[in-house]
Amino acid sequence: MIGKIFAGVVAVVCAAALTLATMIALVQGTIAAVSLVNLPLRILAVAADLLFGTVLLLGCIYLATHLAVRILGVGNAEFPPLPESAPLGGPRHANPSKN
Repeated sequence: MIGKIFAGVVAVVCAAALTLATMIALVQGTIAAVSLVNLPLRILAVAADLLFGTVLLLGCIYLATHLAVRILGVGNAEFPPLPESAPLGGPRHANPSKN
C-alpha cells in the first residue's frame, strides 16, 4: 500500500514537472516564432509551434493518465453486468410501473 502511495505521488510530481517544462518550452518557442521578421516564415513557425505544442500537451496528458491507470491497477477491471430487468433498447416510459 505504501508503494502505491509513493508511486502515485512520484507520478503526479513528474507529470506536473513535465507539463511545466512543456509550457515553458512552448512559450519560448512562441516568443521566438513571433519575433521573426519574414512574414511567411513567421506564419510557418507559429503553425509549427501550435502543432508541436498540441502534440506535446496531449502526450503529457496521455502519460499522466497511463501512469495513473497503471498505478491504481484499474486497467484490467471487468465491467459490471447489466441488470436483467432493464431492456437494452426501446422506448423509456415516464412511469416505471408501465414496464
